[in-house]
Amino acid sequence: MTGYAIVLASAELERVQAVSMIGSIAAASDTPVQVFATMNGLTAFEKETVESGDFEVAGPAGYAMLESDGDEVPLFTEQLERAKNLGPLEVYACEMVMDLMDNDLDDYVDVFDDVLGVSGFLREASDKQVLFV
Repeated sequence: MTGYAIVLASAELERVQAVSMIGSIAAASDTPVQVFATMNGLTAFEKETVESGDFEVAGPAGYAMLESDGDEVPLFTEQLERAKNLGPLEVYACEMVMDLMDNDLDDYVDVFDDVLGVSGFLREASDKQVLFV
């Protein structure tokens, strides 16, 4: 195994935030990480959602994150951008979901390295431990 491939399929803030934290810590430790945002996980990255702060929240930890204004824990988008400067971290958007939603990369915050289909992501992740969130 040469790193982690994280499949993010949930829009819940707590899960998206956890992916950004796991990815950031691994990248800072020089462990390669690839995040594949697919299904509802991709919607959390929409510019409109991020700018409005209208995230899907599952419970008290998510509400506490929203109330902290990023003072204690940076928002997942900022955390992923910082992690890219610290180590080997790549973030991919799911091509199929983008097609279904009639979106392109301009509709999302600027954290994505590229757009991939599932087969492309699996090819990229072939030597990594896959985590599904």
